[in-house]
Amino acid sequence: MIGFRLAARRRFALGSDSSGRLLPWVVALLVYAAGLCGVGLIVLNDALRASEHTLAATLTLQVPAETSDARLETVLALLRQTPGIASVHLLEPAETARLLEPWLGSVPLDDLPVPRLIDLRADPNAEPDLAMLRQHLASVVPDSRLDDHRLWPQEMRAAARRIEGVLAAGITIALLLIAAAAVVAARTAVMADRSVSELLHLLGAADFDIAGGLAVRSLGRGLLGGVIGAIAALLTILALGGAGSVVQLPAPIAVSGAADWRVWGILSAFVPAAGLIAMASAWVAVRRRLAAMP
Repeated sequence: MIGFRLAARRRFALGSDSSGRLLPWVVALLVYAAGLCGVGLIVLNDALRASEHTLAATLTLQVPAETSDARLETVLALLRQTPGIASVHLLEPAETARLLEPWLGSVPLDDLPVPRLIDLRADPNAEPDLAMLRQHLASVVPDSRLDDHRLWPQEMRAAARRIEGVLAAGITIALLLIAAAAVVAARTAVMADRSVSELLHLLGAADFDIAGGLAVRSLGRGLLGGVIGAIAALLTILALGGAGSVVQLPAPIAVSGAADWRVWGILSAFVPAAGLIAMASAWVAVRRRLAAMP
């Protein structure tokens, strides 16, 4: 009995013509897009985590370039005596030039009114009174500016959530389009073999057997397209990783490469997902089409 049903599925298999040959390529394109969106989520989370770690206790004081050495020493002494400030470091002109090089290039700073930068590290166990500190600094150097980078991670986190939502929506849309493509391919196959399917339906062939062959065929095409899309996404990630080592960005953003197990996990998960979605969608589409037949 089991052998008869398997043979019946092979005999009743629809969609053996060119109606579904485009499905693997459509699935490959959608898996490629979904894979890049998934890897984008990894990169975004890593960048946000690195930014939070770097800026968690960072403050920067900008002192006008025309400030005298005496006032600068007074500012340094004030900062060192402020409760909650763990360390104070006056950046040398060469260090400031390296920070500005990504934007200004190798430009001599002697001819530019670049402010002196003082790097401050806040004590995680003692919150400094920044309002009082700004008042004291204004009494010594009125045009000084104290930037609290600890507020940046909150703004970055809010922006990252919006970007994560866009990427997650891209993955969802790609999976839904795989289902839609499988449904279109299945309906096209049934319409192409309408006379055969109607005859089998009238002769009493089970809808399960008629739809099973096309569903299995859709599974194979979905898996093939998923493999192609995953390989293409992996090659793109490798290419972007090589480019990232050449382009020096002034932000803690890195492209995850093939060494990251999360990349392999995401791309590997999309392959069976594409096949199962294609199979289930084709199964439902064919069963509904057959149920509408007399």
